[in-house]
Amino acid sequence: MKKLISLVLALTILLAAAATIPASADDDLGPTPVYVMKSSALYAHASRGSKDTQGWVRWYGLDGTYYIFLPSSVKEGQPVELYSSYSEETTLGALTIPANSIVDFTPEKDAAYTFRHARTTRTVKFLYSTAEAALFVNNLDDFNGDDFFTYLQADKSNSVSASSAIAYPNGTVSDVAVKKLKGRGNTSWEADKKGFNITFKDAVTLPGMDACKKFSLVSNFQDASLARNRILFDLSDAVGVPYASDSRMIDFYTNGVYQGTYQMCQKIEAGKNSLISDVADDDYLADDGGVKENFSFVVEIDASPASDDFHFTVKNGNNLTVKSPELASDDPNLSAVRSYIKSKFNVMYNAMSGKKAGLDQYIDLDSLAKVYLINELGKNWDSGASSFFLTYKPDSDGNYKFFASPVWDFDNTLGNARGSEDELRRMGCTDYTLPTGWFSTKKGGYNGPNFLAAAAKHPEVMDKAYTAWFESFIPALEKSKKNGSGSGNLNTVDYYYNVLTGTAAMNYTIWPIFTNTRWIADHSSLQQYSASYTYNADGRVTDVTVNLSKSVTLYDQDAFDGQYRYMIDWLYSRAAWISGQYISHYNRTEPTDPTEQPTEASTEAPTIVPPTETDENILGDVNLNGTLDIIDATYIQRHLAGLTTLSDRQLALSDTNHSGGIDIIDATYIQRFLAGILKEF
Repeated sequence: MKKLISLVLALTILLAAAATIPASADDDLGPTPVYVMKSSALYAHASRGSKDTQGWVRWYGLDGTYYIFLPSSVKEGQPVELYSSYSEETTLGALTIPANSIVDFTPEKDAAYTFRHARTTRTVKFLYSTAEAALFVNNLDDFNGDDFFTYLQADKSNSVSASSAIAYPNGTVSDVAVKKLKGRGNTSWEADKKGFNITFKDAVTLPGMDACKKFSLVSNFQDASLARNRILFDLSDAVGVPYASDSRMIDFYTNGVYQGTYQMCQKIEAGKNSLISDVADDDYLADDGGVKENFSFVVEIDASPASDDFHFTVKNGNNLTVKSPELASDDPNLSAVRSYIKSKFNVMYNAMSGKKAGLDQYIDLDSLAKVYLINELGKNWDSGASSFFLTYKPDSDGNYKFFASPVWDFDNTLGNARGSEDELRRMGCTDYTLPTGWFSTKKGGYNGPNFLAAAAKHPEVMDKAYTAWFESFIPALEKSKKNGSGSGNLNTVDYYYNVLTGTAAMNYTIWPIFTNTRWIADHSSLQQYSASYTYNADGRVTDVTVNLSKSVTLYDQDAFDGQYRYMIDWLYSRAAWISGQYISHYNRTEPTDPTEQPTEASTEAPTIVPPTETDENILGDVNLNGTLDIIDATYIQRHLAGLTTLSDRQLALSDTNHSGGIDIIDATYIQRFLAGILKEF
């Protein structure tokens, strides 16, 4: 009997001891994180029950609350593995966590739990992501006393290799090796939330994407909708623009620390397993080591090239940065390659700017027209002036020519940016933030002329544009309005929203939404346009009716939901307005007259719903609705642009600066009054 009691006690002691031993690769619950920090913390696993050691999330302390930002591989209502790196027992709510152990826990969304260790208590919250994947990058090396991510952010030229894992919404995790991770961007690099380029040792895949080795991690730091780049990239793909970068919205973690929502895009790169896979970086090389008679290349019209980039100025003053081939300054073929690229660009640009017939000999008109439309649709601030790429390669008949692609850098589109007041004044553009008026046709270049503004003056380009708008863009945009799951190249509006809503909540917990800045436009209200289309028996658009809503839609620009809805409404309003301008060109039977290119509205603009005049109006109440709001400034801007006509009473109420006439300052006074800068007129 004593032996039996001794055996039971021994087993009890053994089991108690086992409960405090950290889980290992042989345990059902999986191994501990590869990157446990020096300070004790609580971790959550991206893949319960797997043997993965890379995909662990470390809690994130902020304003007295500790957040655990769970990737989309962890589903709400299901158990998650928690690992405590404390050397003593801790508790989380009613759960006891032995020292250095893994336990199962099923957190409730939005619930606040009390974490206790010795005499310390902390509040812990769990947030669930909706992103399309999560990327965990880990490097335990010491960089002069800093961790690898601090080292990377100190200088854009710094780079590291790392281990990593990608977690998928289905709960699986794939370990991948990172060959190189380094900073990227110009303006974006100055932001706190920085962007990066990442090269994997082997090609990797994200859900629904082709395998690729090189990606850009775009931070979208000044686009509070997080979606402008994604939607315009996907729209470019849907309408047939070559090399439109495929991308997915991901949660990014470094050594377990959540860094925010990123857009993981195929990087603009030539070569196998790259975005431009049919252009080899060494295509210029002949068998004898010299330069071929003809070869493919990729260039960017780039306003701010890096000092170590292969770049030069062409005849019209544009600066070209050569993306492929990438040649060092001491390469023996540098001069020959540069001369070849200059010659091909100069001949093409002269034919385009000279409005010569047969432009398709030099540049693919379909891609050029569609890229022009993408930029004009978004009112892209850098439209044709920078971040504008051209690929030179053989067409389907073997004839070398330029293709306007890939597209890139659309965070300052779709009503997001204010723009530069001086530049807008020189352009005569008074409604840049509104979904009306032409922009890409007016935009100047930063170095030499604007490429797309020159293209829009060529009748062959615009004939292609009118056709592409109604036969490619409108079908894609109309389909994207429908509810349902994502399908095709351009997903539906609710698909993007559903992908972003959870990850945006996590992102904006650590990164604030900036609304009161010099560059970002007001997103609090919008008077929307809509369009209805008449089709013939062949499915061709024969007529467009454009309507302007009688009421103004208000948005909470301090929240992701408001920012996203504003962007979507602006996009469809812009598309409706453009359709109203283009329909007469699309249905004409005679060739386009190049003097009728849309540098201003060349057909009748949509009519604003007439205001009601009352006997009691106040100065600045231009739309006569009894109150001052941003639409009053819009009425003045549209009057100055010739898009509407104000009555005598409206003109009198517009003169807020008491100058005796109407100018853009009157609209500015209303905006300043609404912002609280002016106390009275």
